[in-house]
This record gives sequence, structure tokens and C-alpha cells, in this order.
Amino acid sequence: MKAKWIITIVLLIFIVPLLTSCWNRRELKDLAIVAAMGVDKAPKTDNFKVSFQIVNPGTVATGVVAGGGSQMATPVTVYTGTGKNLFEAIRKASQKVPRQLFFAHLQLLVIGESFAKQGVNDLFDFSERSHEIRLTTMLLIAKGSEAEPIVRILAPLEKIPANDIAGKLKTTSRIWSENIRVELDDVIKPLQGEGEPIISGVKIVGDPEVGNKNSNLRQTNPTTRVDIAGIALFKNGKLKRWLNGNEGRGVLWIRNEMKGTVVNLDCKDQKDALGIEITRSQTKVKAKVQTRKPVFHIYIREEGNVSEVRCPLDLSKAEEITKLEKQWALETKKEVMKAVKIAQSEESDIFGFGVTLNRSNPKAWKKMKKEWGKIFADSKVDVTVDAFIRRSGMRVKPYVTEIE
Repeated sequence: MKAKWIITIVLLIFIVPLLTSCWNRRELKDLAIVAAMGVDKAPKTDNFKVSFQIVNPGTVATGVVAGGGSQMATPVTVYTGTGKNLFEAIRKASQKVPRQLFFAHLQLLVIGESFAKQGVNDLFDFSERSHEIRLTTMLLIAKGSEAEPIVRILAPLEKIPANDIAGKLKTTSRIWSENIRVELDDVIKPLQGEGEPIISGVKIVGDPEVGNKNSNLRQTNPTTRVDIAGIALFKNGKLKRWLNGNEGRGVLWIRNEMKGTVVNLDCKDQKDALGIEITRSQTKVKAKVQTRKPVFHIYIREEGNVSEVRCPLDLSKAEEITKLEKQWALETKKEVMKAVKIAQSEESDIFGFGVTLNRSNPKAWKKMKKEWGKIFADSKVDVTVDAFIRRSGMRVKPYVTEIE
């Protein structure tokens, strides 16, 4: 009996130190919450220039007036730090920021265009090692500018500018599909494996100097705003060119990332007089090796609804629907092949064809891997599209028919 008590007491002695809590606590009032981060190259050096969009909690909180009673305080403050690497830049920023930078709520990482052209291969090691930065953080490339001006622009509908950009990226990738929502993990995987990453772009429309002032928010038509624009195509981790409009849409079809968009078709000799909203799209890619060269077969099955008709067309007739479906399929194939030709011209496998070939024929991939860029550029690609119109909307005949 005494032995049991002794064992119990000894166990309690060893367990008690483990029960101590909050030994590494950090109070909220001591933290600077980073909502967005921009990465550029410091001028005339190879150092990193990192910009931190920090939330001003007193301004963002509902019903709370900012410090000092001023109602004109901005919802965020942007600080910058420089260093030979990201971590050094973050630590050196402590000379300017009165609180410790906290990255658990980081939503956006913006990379300057000039930085992206030099290469992003060695940029994400810190992000993977850090226990605060999530790999679900969205990634964007500043189109035609550095990253710092992007994170400084204030937005009218969202108190925190990072929420504004993130919301635009989520919405447009879902209903327009000329851009793609890319997270850190989506870029790291192709960089360390087969294929090349693609990242959506973001650009400033208007005067950047006006956009970082509260005056930009006090008008119905903001002088300066931030738009999601284009998709950055990479080769060996370096930005090579931009894909704009339908070029980006073709890429998303091949990658099976098409979630929704509007395809315009000619109708009765009228250009772009009929619109079809895509509601579903599924893409499958198969790889074969013929005469020692890879051949890729792309199969696309898409469904949609007629969204607008500006020509005299009777959609109650099955033959008219069939004609539109064929016309729609041809337009899809045209955009897909355009995207393929652009990627092949840059020898950049942004579609993950190498991954598909590796899965279907590992032996062939092992032989082609070293020269994959050139082999991909010469590969044959076939596209088959099946399009189905499911609904014509609330009416069959457009009112244009009745007017005529």
C-alpha cells in the first residue's frame, strides 16, 4: 500500500511541471497583426524589401474611435524592412514597429513584378518553416509595379485592404475564371516537382499616392483602386509573360479549374450577340507515348445556360440548341489550343502534363524529364469538347423577335 502511495507521489512530482501553462504566452496588446505582406528587391542591392500591412485594431473595431479621438486614422499601417533574407527583414522591422509582428492571420503575399522576373525559387523556404504562416495564404504578383504600393492602397468596402483583394480574387476566380486563386502550397509543389506554377496578377488603377490616403475612401468613385488582372506564367521559377483575358481562361479549362464564366457567341451575323453562362466544367487529360513522343488528349465536358440573347433566335427548336452547343464547343477548343500554343512557345508546362505522363508511363518520363521543356513544346495535343445547354432562362424567344 505504501509502495502505491510512493509511486503516486513521484508521478505527481513529475507531472506538475508539465501542467504549467502560459509560459510562452503573448498578449494581444503586444502583437502587430499582419494582414498582407509584399516582397520586393531593395534598390541597388540584392536585399529583400518586405512591406507589412498591419491592422490598426482601434480603428477596425466597430464603434471604437481610433487613438487620440481621431476619426481620420487609417485602418492599417504599412511598415517596411530590409534584409538579406525574409527573416532578417522581419526582425529588422522591429526597429520601426512598436509590437511584435504576428503572421497567423496573414491573408496575402504579394510579389513585385521585377522580383518575380528574377526568380521566386528561394522565396518560400521561410514560409514552410514558420509555424505562424499558413500554406493557405493567397499569392499574387504585382503587375507592372512593385509590391509595396499594392499593400498601401485603401479600399472602400472593406476596412482591411487585404480583405478587399482576397475577396476580389475569390469572387472573380469563381464566376469569371480569367484568374486563379493560388495559395503558397500550390506554388511550392510545382517548383519542387514537375511543371511550372501560375499566379494571378494584381494591379493599381489610378494614382498610388492618392490611394493610400483616407481621401480615397470619401467619394463614390474612388480615385485609386486595386484590380485582379492577368495570370503570370513562369519558367524555371521566373516570370516570363502575362496571360490576359481568354488566354488565362484556356489555361483554367485544361487544369480543370474552370468554375464559371460567360462565353460570347456570334448569332445571326451579329458578333457576340449571345451569351452562355458556364455552370459546370470537367476536364480529363490522358497521356500516351507514340513513336517516342508524348501525345496528350484533353477531354472537356461542360454545361451551361443561355444568359442573354440579342438576336432573333427561337430557342424552343432543338436544332437551334444543337447548333449553339457545337458553336460553343468550337469556341472552347479555340481558347484551349491558344493557351497550349502560348505555353509551348515558352517551353513552360503550366498544365502539369509532365505529372500526367509520369503517372501513366514512369519509364518514358524518366527518359524525358531532363529535357522536358523542349519535349513539351513539341508534344502533340488533341482537344475534344462536349458542350450541353441545359436551360434557356425564363423565356424561350427573345423580345427582339417580337419587335421585328
